[in-house]
Amino acid sequence: MFESERWPLLWTGFLLIAVSVRLAVTVRGRRYRRPGSGRRPSHLEWLPGLAGLIMVADEAPRLLRASGAVLTAGDDLAGVAGAAVLGLLLYGGSVVARRPRG
Repeated sequence: MFESERWPLLWTGFLLIAVSVRLAVTVRGRRYRRPGSGRRPSHLEWLPGLAGLIMVADEAPRLLRASGAVLTAGDDLAGVAGAAVLGLLLYGGSVVARRPRG
C-alpha cells in the first residue's frame, strides 16, 4: 500500500496551487476595477503555486511508487520550479523596489 504519512505533503502542495490561482484571480479583478492604476504587477501571487508545484512534482511519483524515469522527471521539474521561484522573487523584489512610495 502507499505510504500514508506522506500524503499531507501532496495535499498541501495542491492547496498551495489552489491558493495561488485564487490570489491571481483576485489580483486581476482588483486591477481591472481600478481605472488609472498605473502600478506594474509583481506576479508574487504565483509564489505559493510554484512552491506547491515543487511539492507535488517531488512527492507524487514517490507516493505512487513510479519508475526511476518518472522520479527523475519529477526531480527535474521540481528543480526548474525552484529556479522559477528564485527568479520570480528577484523580479518581484525589483518591481517592489521601483514602485513610488506613498
